[in-house]
Amino acid sequence: MMKCALLINEELCGKIFGEQMLSDLSGVVEVIGQPQSTVTVDYVMDLIGEADVAVTSWGSIKFEKDILDRARNLKLVTHAAGSVKTVISEDFICRNMLITTAAPAIGIGVADYCMGAIIMGGKRLKEQMLTVDSGGWSCEQSVNALELFGAAVGIVGAGFVGRRLIRYLQAFDVTSIWVFDPYLSEESASALGVAKRSLEDIFSLCDYISINAPSTKETEGMITANLLRMIKDNAVFINTARGAIVDEQALIKELKTGRFCAFIDVTEPEPPSSDHPLRNLPNVLMTPHIAGTISRNMRRIGALACKEINNFVNGRPLQYPVDLGKIDCIA
Repeated sequence: MMKCALLINEELCGKIFGEQMLSDLSGVVEVIGQPQSTVTVDYVMDLIGEADVAVTSWGSIKFEKDILDRARNLKLVTHAAGSVKTVISEDFICRNMLITTAAPAIGIGVADYCMGAIIMGGKRLKEQMLTVDSGGWSCEQSVNALELFGAAVGIVGAGFVGRRLIRYLQAFDVTSIWVFDPYLSEESASALGVAKRSLEDIFSLCDYISINAPSTKETEGMITANLLRMIKDNAVFINTARGAIVDEQALIKELKTGRFCAFIDVTEPEPPSSDHPLRNLPNVLMTPHIAGTISRNMRRIGALACKEINNFVNGRPLQYPVDLGKIDCIA
């Protein structure tokens, strides 16, 4: 039986897997390691020499050369989190090891958030709430409200989140769903039922704009001041990706005009300062990077990780392997 090392901390192990899931996993592999409050290098070094499979997550140790030299039997790393960049190194990439991601499990929650933001942003939720909270009861802001019926929606990034959001939107009578993603082929776009368009088209013509691109060197600062100035009056802007993708100062400047509203779940850096301008604007609903983090989501992550281990042990194809040759293009 293959051996599987749990290289995650105790709290996360409980949230992601739980006793029953770990018990089921023990029927597939020999689970080694008793997760501690913190994952240390010594803990990893003690286990990695006999592990065929390793499970990592947030807070795990990066696989540097000294760890990899000891990992004589290691064939697969199942990352029970989103971005694998926190655990892989150049040495890991050079050794052609397999690694999977749980990003699709997290993406479900993020897409849910985006869909909710689209619907409630169109109703100018924050402004309406402030009116009611202050004792008012006015429908004046409703003159600026949007509905999805007949709307144009723009999605920046057709990864796991973007594709699920597309599926949600197709249940509504939107006029068009436009996508910007340089890695999406015309054939794939057609199969998804969307049209590929430029960032300029999306920002100048769409009623709703959702940023779902990965955080890479290529996407850093991609949403420029010029694009933000193009946003239509009464539009809804949503960012659940990463704060670094957007020119934040330019976004603040445009939002202060009040001509469109925004749902912001991420900033750069995080957390934002206590007096950050986006916290108090009446047309901005800000949340603390919670789009993809809920309790059921955590168990989805565990289920996906266990399924990947099961696939590997039984010689079946992995469902979500990471192409390390394209690591600069992914989150």
